[in-house]
Amino acid sequence: MTAAAPPAEALYPTRSGAGSFLGRQLYQRFEAPVVVLGIAPTGVEVAAAAAKSMSCAFDVIVGAHVRLDDIGVIGAVAEDGDAVMDPDFAPRFGMMDALNEAIDRARRAIKSERLLFRGQRQLRAVSGANVVIVEGQLTSPWKVLAAADVVQTMGASRVGIAAPVSTQQVQERIRARKFEFISPSVLLDDKGHAHPFGDPEDPSAERLRSIVVARQAA
Repeated sequence: MTAAAPPAEALYPTRSGAGSFLGRQLYQRFEAPVVVLGIAPTGVEVAAAAAKSMSCAFDVIVGAHVRLDDIGVIGAVAEDGDAVMDPDFAPRFGMMDALNEAIDRARRAIKSERLLFRGQRQLRAVSGANVVIVEGQLTSPWKVLAAADVVQTMGASRVGIAAPVSTQQVQERIRARKFEFISPSVLLDDKGHAHPFGDPEDPSAERLRSIVVARQAA
């Protein structure tokens, strides 16, 4: 009988610790005024810790992937912005109805998430500010790119995207769109790291903590 492989060692002890470390790097690159926006739900704790270490404004931005049943993730939407699609996705004849429904489904998901994470409050104003979009581990670029497009439309003077952990493929996608990208740990494996943070791996508990952190930002 073959022994099971030992669990991967965490890259960072905690999400908040990863955020503080990331924040110190961002502090050197982005001049005030800075607004750090965490992608709900998985970027919220990291972003809040980064903003705290930078003594800057923090808020939560909501996005959702656009998925097709037979293909998977093909893009994303953030807030009330336009859909950002994978340029490699070429819809076949007869797919437009399914694509439009997938985008509508993502928008409905965003409305529900917004109520949980921000209530009726609008996203913090970012006009004239330097804005950093933060995710926990980035293995897909589409939600952060959709969020970056939204804050550009809102008048941000400079937009960066950051994550404690990311993949090489994501880094290339983001830089191809000409956004600044900051990630201390860039991995070659497109699936990312199996255990990036030392916190207990309970998605429900992480989501609940993220909602509490987001509501405290109000």
